[in-house]
Amino acid sequence: MMVYGAADNNADGPILDFLDDIRIALDDDPGMELLLFIDRSSQYSDDAEFLGENFSGARVFRIRKDSAELLNADEFFPGMSKNSEYEVDSADPANIAGFVAFGKMNFPAQKYGLMIYSHANGISMCPDDQSGNNMGIAQLSDEVPATASVDFLALELCNMAGVEIAYQWRPGNGGFSADVLVAIPNAGPPLDWDRAFARIRTPGHAASSSSALFDPAKLSPAQFGKLVVDEGYQGRLQLAQRDADPEYGDLAELLKLESAAAFDLTKVAALKQAIDVFAQQLALCDSKQVMEDLRGPVTDPKIMNYTGAGFRDNPYADLYDICRRATQADGLSTEVRKAAQAICDQMSGFVISSFGMQGHKDFLPGLNGIYMLFPDTEQWRDMRWYTPFEAAAEGDPYGRWSFLLDGAIADDGIVNNWFELLDSWHDDTSEDPGGINWYLW
Repeated sequence: MMVYGAADNNADGPILDFLDDIRIALDDDPGMELLLFIDRSSQYSDDAEFLGENFSGARVFRIRKDSAELLNADEFFPGMSKNSEYEVDSADPANIAGFVAFGKMNFPAQKYGLMIYSHANGISMCPDDQSGNNMGIAQLSDEVPATASVDFLALELCNMAGVEIAYQWRPGNGGFSADVLVAIPNAGPPLDWDRAFARIRTPGHAASSSSALFDPAKLSPAQFGKLVVDEGYQGRLQLAQRDADPEYGDLAELLKLESAAAFDLTKVAALKQAIDVFAQQLALCDSKQVMEDLRGPVTDPKIMNYTGAGFRDNPYADLYDICRRATQADGLSTEVRKAAQAICDQMSGFVISSFGMQGHKDFLPGLNGIYMLFPDTEQWRDMRWYTPFEAAAEGDPYGRWSFLLDGAIADDGIVNNWFELLDSWHDDTSEDPGGINWYLW
């Protein structure tokens, strides 16, 4: 398990507390190694205990129950050493490529996992305060080779359980990919990874958990994802019980809107094709008003969403809830309702496990838990980042979303995928479509 700590921001400090719980729970089990790449910030933490000393650059460690062993990763990060401050841009995906390559070469294993710990918003991730850069979602698969792919990917990042994100990192995309993804669609604290790691035990190794144990040699990526999500839910339930204590009042309110899920990315390509058919059928009938009534206003949506009471900046609407409502909408054609049902049918295989706290009314575990962008016209005009093309201008997010590009045909006047449907609904210009995506209609 390789943890990429892009902590040249205020995640420095919290990541060390997070890892301290994990390493104690794992208890140096011989079936799993825990490696850490961390880029730190002198502005937010001066902790010198967890990693043996305080520093503000980047280093690689082997994390043990009672220690952190500094590793020589100079072959992959020239200049990185104990005696110098090796400053990197942790928003540069080349560092993920180097870290995974280092891990695979020096710690060969049956399965490889990667956790990215930092900040994100569903648009970009891993902000680096010193460089001022953010990593684009598609940038990771564009610039990190397929050789750095992993069996299991976990995102301790806010607002990252989107179908557009899952599709970007699917197996066979030509670059970095993963078979299983664990992600959180909302904003919130990390999942309870220590609870999950406490249940991973090689036979004969002492266990602290009273729950059923998993032999790491036999643990599949899908089982690992389910374990993490299930234990995350149990941990959230325990936190929610603190509601009666005034000290935890704000935390309890935040927890009501939390959720998490594990996804089988080997099945996301088929899911995307079903979504494209849904969009095509919607385009063949007068569906825009029906769908917007189904969603409700973005300031007070009817649909399950992951940005609070309203969509605020970005309309992260639950994919299953979109389609479930569409199957029941009398104003939509039979073909649209059938296409929506086809998506619902695929969700039970794609979503390995999921939970939603009580703020997500009617949340169905194993079906809900992943969002898809569902904006109104005003929001669409501001979504320059939601584009199949490269960033429009310096400072814009990276763009190049495969979910938006695949299946689309520019300037043919036909809706082929969900992105083109949104563009046809919200772009009322012919020369420069809304100043957003430059997709000709």
